[in-house]
Amino acid sequence: MPDLAPFATLRSRAGRSRGSARRYSPPVVTDPVPRPARVRRQYEASDAQHTLELPPAELLQRNAERLRAALEAAQAPGVRRAGQELLDHLADFYRVPSPRLTILGVRPHRVRDGHLESELHGDYTIETGVLRAWMRTAILGKVTSYRGMLNTLLHEFVHHLDVHLFRWPDTPHTRGFYWRVDALYHLALRTPADKRRPLVWIKTGARWRIDWSKLR
Repeated sequence: MPDLAPFATLRSRAGRSRGSARRYSPPVVTDPVPRPARVRRQYEASDAQHTLELPPAELLQRNAERLRAALEAAQAPGVRRAGQELLDHLADFYRVPSPRLTILGVRPHRVRDGHLESELHGDYTIETGVLRAWMRTAILGKVTSYRGMLNTLLHEFVHHLDVHLFRWPDTPHTRGFYWRVDALYHLALRTPADKRRPLVWIKTGARWRIDWSKLR
């Protein structure tokens, strides 16, 4: 199972961070609970949103298979078309505007002491509805795995849903956010119900992180 949270960014028009944006973080770690009351209420609403109406499985799974084939061909235009079709069908199901997908090359990354420290898989711009995903790994420039790209697209689409379906002005990484990504991801992968395990969280300071030992 790939990371449920590719390093994601929410960009403002000026290119600066917004909320949890533009911060390279360990995967599957929530944002801390904000202090201002209004922002905290939205965070708590997102954290508590552990249900999401799911689209027809067959359609989502067919779109996911087209994405797999496009990645195997290793051509960015084909990956963009397949990814945009997947996003369009999801947007149509949820009756929200479709985000516009851009597929880019090698992931932005940081290297420290000769070792990869972090890399950016995808991001979403709230104001424009543009979703970007990088299709090549940071160091070797290899085409990313199918599961990795699928997860990136669904992760960023859930940011889009937070804004357009739930009408939240921002879209923090909460436990509920990751649950919504997880539900779409396993539906797309055809994961049998008896093979799925609920996400298990560990409190670390002001954040929560997934306990992978309980999910293996």
